[in-house]
Amino acid sequence: MSILDNRTFQGVVSAFWLAFLAILGANFVGNLAMTGSLFGEVEKVEKFGFPIEAAEEAPAAGGEAAGGPRPDIKPLILAAKVDDGAAVFRKCASCHTVEAGGKNGTGPNLHNIVGDVIGDRNGFKTTDSLKAIPGGKWTYDVLDDYVENPKHLAPKGSMSFAGLKKPADRAAVIKFLMSNTENPPPIEASAPAAGPAAEPAK
Repeated sequence: MSILDNRTFQGVVSAFWLAFLAILGANFVGNLAMTGSLFGEVEKVEKFGFPIEAAEEAPAAGGEAAGGPRPDIKPLILAAKVDDGAAVFRKCASCHTVEAGGKNGTGPNLHNIVGDVIGDRNGFKTTDSLKAIPGGKWTYDVLDDYVENPKHLAPKGSMSFAGLKKPADRAAVIKFLMSNTENPPPIEASAPAAGPAAEPAK
């Protein structure tokens, strides 16, 4: 091997070790800066990131969902219009008739329903779940609760309708049912309705 070749070999080996030592030194410096330790020993972290606490959603005001009494539907019924109720009742007309002598459909005829006893109607068999509703009569409050969510009062009832969620819609439908009841019970509202009633859905 010539002197030139020997020097070239030594230069390559020296460059390799210099590069290795530079990388090793950079690694030590990086560990020291990031972890405070030359060898990168990091304290075990159970969870990464910062916990974000979301505020609990408060239950809706009023009604049984809020743990209080249901809002009084009767002031809204007094203010409702029969024509608006007839429009909303179209959602029910695929299953129910309301005129005197009307035939049963998927559900019973609803003529004279307001204030009536909860039970079999015009030959239509009522479920035991429906008959078990406290009070046993279709009062204004019971109608309001049932029309909002039939499964709330009668979990095993046969009515599959999801219900009318707007109080103004329920009040209008009840007003319409009153117009198709020969002697509906008088309405004795305990308080006036809070603000103008929202216009029922068409």
